[in-house]
Amino acid sequence: MNSMAALLVIVACHPQDTTCLQDPVAVISYDTDDACYNALPQELRRARAMADIIYGDCFPVSADLVAGRDIRQTIDPGKLAVLDAPVSVAGPAEAQALIAPIPAERYGAIR
Repeated sequence: MNSMAALLVIVACHPQDTTCLQDPVAVISYDTDDACYNALPQELRRARAMADIIYGDCFPVSADLVAGRDIRQTIDPGKLAVLDAPVSVAGPAEAQALIAPIPAERYGAIR
């Protein structure tokens, strides 16, 4: 008996900026990771009919999580409408450091 199954998760992103929808376009269960990876190309083609920028991958899960269930959830088409909205340009963005800069003294004198 196989102890691992897989979930295929597909997300859609806006073609003109770096944001992706919070809700997946689709979540589909498979009995094995091989079955998931075999279905991945076809499911990505199907999802590209809904949005231009699509990402998807298979994630291993415990077989008990999907045992006796056939999971196939798809996004509400209304939520995809945000991908067609133009990106508003608010002007140049202000750069922000994620960590404080390291003082030059830590690297010693430059000769």
